[in-house]
Amino acid sequence: MTEGEKNYGNLYEVVELHNTWSSLAGLSLFGLVGIWKGNPTRELRYALGYLILFLIGLGSAGLHGTLHWVFQSSDELPMVYLVTILNFIAVEVDSPHGNPAHPRLPLILSIAMVANTIIYYTFQHLYFVFITTYGIISTYHFYLAYITMFKNNLGGKVSRRLFILSQGSYIVGFMFWLVDMLLCDSSVLGKGMTFHVIWHFGAGFGAYLSIVSYEVCRVRTLNIKYELAYLIGFVPYVKRLEDVKCD
Repeated sequence: MTEGEKNYGNLYEVVELHNTWSSLAGLSLFGLVGIWKGNPTRELRYALGYLILFLIGLGSAGLHGTLHWVFQSSDELPMVYLVTILNFIAVEVDSPHGNPAHPRLPLILSIAMVANTIIYYTFQHLYFVFITTYGIISTYHFYLAYITMFKNNLGGKVSRRLFILSQGSYIVGFMFWLVDMLLCDSSVLGKGMTFHVIWHFGAGFGAYLSIVSYEVCRVRTLNIKYELAYLIGFVPYVKRLEDVKCD
C-alpha cells in the first residue's frame, strides 16, 4: 500500500484506483491541453515540456495502478526532465526566434540527463539521491524564474501572476501530499479516495502554469500580439492574435 489509498480497494484489476485516474486527469490532461492549445511560438522546447508533463501522468498512473518499480522510474525521472526543460526555457526566453543564445546547451543538457538516468537506476534504492537531484535543479529553476519574471520583468504582470499561481498550486498540492503521508490508509475524501488525489491536480496544474508563464514572456520578447484565453473558464493558454480568424 502506498500514498494512503488501500490496495485493490475499488477494483481487483487496479491497485490504487483513485490515485491512478487522478494521475491521468491531474497530470497528463494538462499536458494534452498544452500540446493542443499551447506553444504560441511553435518552438520545440515548449512542446517537449507539455509532452513530458503528459508522460509524468502516464508514469504515475502506471505506478499507482500496478506498484511496479518500472513505473516508479517513469514517474520520477520525467520530473527531473521537466524541470530541466523549464530551466532551458528560462535561459533562452529572450533569444531571437531560431537563433538560440546557447546553441550547445541542448546537447549538454541531453548528456546530463543521460548521466542522471544512469545514476538514478544505479542508486534507485536510495530515494534521497532522486530527492537531492530534483531539489537542486528545482531551486535553480526558481532562481531563473525570479530573474526572468520579477527582476527583468520580461513577461509583465501576466507572467508574474501565472508563476505565483503555479507555485501556489504546487505548494497547496504538496501540503495535501504531506497530510496524506501522515494519515496513511485514511479515506478522507470517501470511497477510498485520499488527499493524494489533490496532490496530483495541484502538481499538474502548477507545472502547466509554469510553462504558460514562460510562454507569456516569450511572446512579449518577440513582440508577438497575444491574449490570455481560458478553457472551461480557468485553464489559461496563450493565444496568438494572428491566429484569430475574422468572418
